Amino acid sequence: MKFKTTATLGILLISVTGLFGIESVDARNNSEKPSSSYKIAQVNSQITDAKSPIYGTFKLTYSVDGIVYESTLVMNGYSGLMKTRYYSTNTGKTEVVRQNMTLKSIPIGLFLIGSNPVYDKNSERANDYSPDNFLFSITPDGPIFYTCDRMERCSHVDLEVIK
Repeated sequence: MKFKTTATLGILLISVTGLFGIESVDARNNSEKPSSSYKIAQVNSQITDAKSPIYGTFKLTYSVDGIVYESTLVMNGYSGLMKTRYYSTNTGKTEVVRQNMTLKSIPIGLFLIGSNPVYDKNSERANDYSPDNFLFSITPDGPIFYTCDRMERCSHVDLEVIK
């Protein structure tokens, strides 16, 4: 039952990111205006502003294609910043990517949308890193934390509250 619920939520998360064409904001654009497809999604009432802000620091651990990603998420209300450590198969070494996070609400839970991934060491745009999206949902069977990036690679997320 838990697998079925997780699979269903994963498919819904992919649908939200793909169907509504949520795109990352161009990292070279300092105004960080949402894309037109994002505005359309808001008009369609599928993605709405979250009702309750989130404050705190969280550790998120997930894996895609055998690569483990360790993220530190700092939320300050409806937005935040996330730094992610991972082994890059492109460079052959551990990289740290920083991205902006925005908290939204969707019918199945809270939706955390990543944008503007840059390398933490030099703030250069990380063109080879797909922004992360997270679904946080409390179901009758327990909490579900899930991630899917813009390339539709998905994973269960282990979440730990740091402070």
